[in-house]
Amino acid sequence: MTLFPPADRRFLEAASRVAFSNPFLPDRIEFEREALGDEFQAGSSRVWSRRADVDEVQPNVKRLATRAAAIIDDARTQLADGKRGDAQELALYEDVALYLLYHRYRPQLQAALQPALDGGPPTKVAFWPEFKSAFDRYLAIPGLHLPSGYDPVHIFAGFFQIRRAFHHIFDFIVGESMPTARLRAAVWQSIFTHDLRRYRRSLYLRMSDISTLISGPSGTGKELVARAVGLSRYIPFDEKKQSFTDDFLGSFHAVNLSALTPTLIESDLFGHAKGAFTGATSDRAGWFEECKPLGTVFMDEIGDLDPTIQVKLLRVVQGRTFSRVGESQTRRFEGKIIAATNRDLAEEMRAGRFREDL
Repeated sequence: MTLFPPADRRFLEAASRVAFSNPFLPDRIEFEREALGDEFQAGSSRVWSRRADVDEVQPNVKRLATRAAAIIDDARTQLADGKRGDAQELALYEDVALYLLYHRYRPQLQAALQPALDGGPPTKVAFWPEFKSAFDRYLAIPGLHLPSGYDPVHIFAGFFQIRRAFHHIFDFIVGESMPTARLRAAVWQSIFTHDLRRYRRSLYLRMSDISTLISGPSGTGKELVARAVGLSRYIPFDEKKQSFTDDFLGSFHAVNLSALTPTLIESDLFGHAKGAFTGATSDRAGWFEECKPLGTVFMDEIGDLDPTIQVKLLRVVQGRTFSRVGESQTRRFEGKIIAATNRDLAEEMRAGRFREDL
């Protein structure tokens, strides 16, 4: 007994590819074309880029969501009445139901960003009960065991992460050229990897272990890229408090290494003990210590880093441990490291100025 007619199944297969594709690659447009067929509106840009005269939600996206809603609502009724499809049909149902939920709650998710963007602390997310009800309606049907068994709290946190990532990439890395599109796509992949399904299952817990290096000439927007990655980390949602557990803006710590002396760099990054050097009149925690597990330390112009400090930084990257200057106690760093440089690090390594292992 099949859940979807052949035409609907083909549509859902293409819609599933849209849902899990990198939104900033031209592939997404082709998946939309495959899903919509004759309904596809040609003439749209091959890349998704901010333009003052065009709304973010493109006509083809609206058409896709409208048709998806009709198919998923019908399938949901059949499933609630006891009809069952095969494993692949149920997986397609899950994929497109999630796509539909994200599309429906996109405006509320965007609004949930605003308190932090305005400089305030995390606030109660008023639409959580409505979202939970909609999630349960589609994905918690009594008597039905869907393949993935998604947790609504985790999905909600994931949707908020996707919304933040899209905001920081789409609104700040602007341009319609293919190189700019590839840059946006690369930033997206730095956040979610190339496999969003696997990321959602497990990798979201491990991304702090992966350091990010951004290279390019001065003035090309390396800090915009760093902020997009650092401010788009996964933040859990607290269902009881109906709020996210951390302030994403307050968890990004930027240090311009080229503007500081080696002593100040060590102090800023690692902290220092009282008396460690002239002027160290009290203990001080550095950014690696201040950074929360969901936070990010961004080191700009890492190519200028003194070789002696490179050794200490290597310890953080490899073993996630460090010590304050003038102190033997070992401390642990749980956050993420992002670094940027305008230097050719390959040339710097050949010249012996930058460690190969770092």
